[in-house]
Amino acid sequence: MNKKLRYQPDIATSTICWSFTFIILLFSLLLWLEITVLQIWTILVFLIFLITVFIQLFFRWIELTDERMIVHTVIPQNIKKIDLINISKVRMTRHGVVVKVENQKFFYFMNKNGREILYNLLLTTTNVR
Repeated sequence: MNKKLRYQPDIATSTICWSFTFIILLFSLLLWLEITVLQIWTILVFLIFLITVFIQLFFRWIELTDERMIVHTVIPQNIKKIDLINISKVRMTRHGVVVKVENQKFFYFMNKNGREILYNLLLTTTNVR
């Protein structure tokens, strides 16, 4: 079972990451309004913003294998590998899934379909409620 689902991290991390991303957008708008003509610098900064949005949306995913839940992050050194045996509780909330592993809680924002798929897969593979 190799399932791949997209997610956004907990509220604090998401707020910080997306705030920095929108700073790039605001800088692009500031350049455009300050210079009053569309120049290459404005376009370059806006392209950097679009690339950053793409990276934040598509470089974060959860991969479920038979033994592990692998949480891929934007920075590859921060990948979390969670053994399914160590998961003690799984809870679905309105906006995501909470996974409790030993003494840590991990919250992942997900869309409705991804949230239900992850929750059901974790319930069937870990035998927790």
